[in-house]
Amino acid sequence: MIQASHHSVSALTRRSFQSIDRKYPDWSKKKMLLYKLLLNRLMKTFLYFALGLMMSSASLAQEIDNLITPYRPKIAEFSMETLREYDTSTSSESFGSADNEVERDRLIKAKIGIPFLIKENWMFGIQLKYYQHQFTLDLEDQPTDYDLYLHLNAKKFTSTGIRTFYQRDIKDNQQLRLIGGAELKSDQIKWNANTTKYFISSTYTWQRSSRTQIGTGFVLNQVMGRTVFYPLFIYEKQLTPRWTLDLTLPKSAAIRYRANERNFITASADIRGWRYNLTNALEDSQRDLTLRKVDLQFSLSWEHELHDWLWFGLDIGYTKNLQYHLANPGDSSKDALIDIRSKDATYTKFSVFIVPPRKFYR
Repeated sequence: MIQASHHSVSALTRRSFQSIDRKYPDWSKKKMLLYKLLLNRLMKTFLYFALGLMMSSASLAQEIDNLITPYRPKIAEFSMETLREYDTSTSSESFGSADNEVERDRLIKAKIGIPFLIKENWMFGIQLKYYQHQFTLDLEDQPTDYDLYLHLNAKKFTSTGIRTFYQRDIKDNQQLRLIGGAELKSDQIKWNANTTKYFISSTYTWQRSSRTQIGTGFVLNQVMGRTVFYPLFIYEKQLTPRWTLDLTLPKSAAIRYRANERNFITASADIRGWRYNLTNALEDSQRDLTLRKVDLQFSLSWEHELHDWLWFGLDIGYTKNLQYHLANPGDSSKDALIDIRSKDATYTKFSVFIVPPRKFYR
């Protein structure tokens, strides 16, 4: 409607110019009339535009949304996460108790996704990942002979593996995703039931409207001798053209603000956890053991575009420990050999990541 009005105003203006040129050969009078005519046409154009906004605000909002590049997924990422200066204490009937301070808890991540097959309505690819986790304890001011603390301070813990990814678009804006993979998670490079994780995840989502997507799914893990299953509920709602709510329950909740196409700010709450195999960590127990930690993490992140496909991220936050223990492979926290209590800690993360170029969304 607005475009048609603009063309009709332009046509009227050209015809009016021709009429003035014929009727008024004197240039001074002609110039004054031209100024009045231009002002009149500009006012009419503005009124047409305002009327169009009032009568077609919903359709215009949709047109604007179509011009905005959506939040793009990360194809590859390198990041460094750090928890700083938190106290820990242990308790165990068999291995005693001890206290110490973790001066630095650092996790370095590198991962890259590789699409192999991309068709009109489906895609298949893989993701390679390598994580390295290192703890630095305050052994200078708080010297200890506690085996677990000495092992944590001396070792680097590796999580590396491969994931396969399959996505298929189904009729009526529905989408199926399948992810499966295998990972090694240990202080030594060795592949057995105590050091590995196998998993599969499936989600099914559908568009309820142009601004709302919901879905459901599940995650099934076989990790270090223990089977873990939990359902997923997915809800994504574009609250306004700038604000979006993302829920993947029970894992995460986030609200994202699009300052502009080059800057995103996200506030989130996530349940984060890890497991590592420890090899001969305790002098009186020379075997594989599983170290398990679960945190509730609150964070505020800023993501900034350096180039069309290259972005930088900065996160700050706070972590609250929910569970921390050392156990035999396959055992739960109720059967822990050593219970560990960890104080809350501040959190920072720096990342550089690659996203699909903007032209893919035009």
